[in-house]
Amino acid sequence: MIDDIFGNFQHWFMDSSEPEDIQDDDFLSHHHDVISQDVNSDIDHIPHTDFSGFNIVDDFQHSLDWFIPDNQWDVTDFNGFGEPMENADFWHQQSGQNSCAVVAQISIFESITGVHISEEKACEIAQENGWFDPDIGTRPSDVGKLLNKLGVPTDQKYDGHLEDIADALEKGDRVIVALDANEIWSPMRDANGAAIEQPNGGHAVWVTGIDTQPDGSVKIILNDSGHPDGQMKAIDAVDFLNAWEDYSNFIVVADAPDNTISA
Repeated sequence: MIDDIFGNFQHWFMDSSEPEDIQDDDFLSHHHDVISQDVNSDIDHIPHTDFSGFNIVDDFQHSLDWFIPDNQWDVTDFNGFGEPMENADFWHQQSGQNSCAVVAQISIFESITGVHISEEKACEIAQENGWFDPDIGTRPSDVGKLLNKLGVPTDQKYDGHLEDIADALEKGDRVIVALDANEIWSPMRDANGAAIEQPNGGHAVWVTGIDTQPDGSVKIILNDSGHPDGQMKAIDAVDFLNAWEDYSNFIVVADAPDNTISA
């Protein structure tokens, strides 16, 4: 199945450009909103950005040089990788401002085991182990450690590709990525259809599907705990890739075993 879709949509998966590394000046300019990185240590954090104060769409409402793409998507027409409808049952909206990575992990754990863990309890466990700071968020190097403690193996890396996500979803594994929340919550395009860069807002989401459309376009399906409409949210691939690249295409893959794990 992968080979068939890759043959038809090779341009999505074989992008030769390398994602840019997260820079020090990102931290200095937007340290409340981004994954921050010190050049001498791994201190990346994935905080949740407050969407309520984001007014960039209003600032551009009279411009003809951009547009918000139509993200209408019908799950009944799904024909791709993953199980977005089944995993939608395990979406939870986060209550903490910076707990997106924690909520993504416990949602995935619930989808694998059927065992629910409250956000409060999960944040407590993660904080006790140094994997979560309620004032900052979660370091990418720590995303997956809560799942590991609960018995779910994970792998993580930078410089991921859509092919990595598709391969994981085809196997039944679960995927978390770090990306720019602003560019998926309110995507913008220029007159040529290219995604417009926006102020960085570091965020972690659970990718539940990749779907191909009749017109040849590709949708990325998310369970996004940071947005009230984040359950099974369909994002145009061009916007997803733009947002993901801002955080060096960071990806965590959680292995879904054949047998459920007891808590």
